[in-house]
Amino acid sequence: MTKVDFRVSGQSVQTATVQSRLPMSVIRNNEVVISSPLPQDTPLNDHLVWLWGMLKHERRFLKSVVQAGGALTIECKVPKGQVRLLPNGAQLVHLLGAELVLNTQ
Repeated sequence: MTKVDFRVSGQSVQTATVQSRLPMSVIRNNEVVISSPLPQDTPLNDHLVWLWGMLKHERRFLKSVVQAGGALTIECKVPKGQVRLLPNGAQLVHLLGAELVLNTQ
């Protein structure tokens, strides 16, 4: 069971502005969140590739959010056992400078 959320947070983040630029995002607990809609039995790497497809056109905007004091986090709930992250999945983490957090269930 894998669930992946991309989060934009920070006190300086104007959540309404960020949400308006990111497709499929919602505001939860003063954070802008995009949840992967892929089935929970989909590998983590596929969730990350899907998110990168949604976010790559807003890369410059997201970098400006970070420069203004925002934080980008990818929170992943993954089953116990081996987790495989391929280069195309790591691209999201690397190019956005996002923190990847893995929580096992």
